[in-house]
Amino acid sequence: MLSEVNLNKLSCITCPLNCEIKPTTSVRISFCQSFCFSTWPEGSSFFALGITEGVLKKSHTWIYSGCVFVDFSISYFRIFLSRAWLDALIETKLKIILVCDKHLQALANYWFKNDDNIFLILYPGEKIDTIAEKIKRKFLGHHPMTVRGEVLSRLEFSILHDLSAGQDCVVVAETFNLGVRSVYAAKQRVEKKMDADINDLFRYSYAL
Repeated sequence: MLSEVNLNKLSCITCPLNCEIKPTTSVRISFCQSFCFSTWPEGSSFFALGITEGVLKKSHTWIYSGCVFVDFSISYFRIFLSRAWLDALIETKLKIILVCDKHLQALANYWFKNDDNIFLILYPGEKIDTIAEKIKRKFLGHHPMTVRGEVLSRLEFSILHDLSAGQDCVVVAETFNLGVRSVYAAKQRVEKKMDADINDLFRYSYAL
């Protein structure tokens, strides 16, 4: 539930103490001998359980620094339309790993392509063994991360942002000095890449 989600809070899940990372870093973290692992946003217990019992148990021997696993799903769609979430996570100095669903895959790929601070993307349908091998290879530097599937262009991202903010196509066309038909065409490309209507993405995501 939205009431249980705290976008400004981040805690370590490495041990039962769950030391706070943000907004105020716990003193205990400075003396901890273990790597710090976290999930964000907090409040999604099933997501956190999946990361702990699935990904970390299978991959922890290959992870050589702290990581934050981001629930990059339709529930938080609105958050990912600005870079405030990314700037906040960069401050933690943890490796940022996106765990995306099928609808936000193209958006996750956009952020990865446009910001070097994103360490890795875990895609829908990947098996635990595949994920473990992927994490191992990334940390060992065996090959660079390659994106899978569609990627939003910068123009498509900007149009998605403005349409999701409630602007109509005429206003968006004026903003980007485009014809209205070009905006409609870009909107259709976005919806095809994300396999969903923009209105549905907005409707099924938490309000900010």
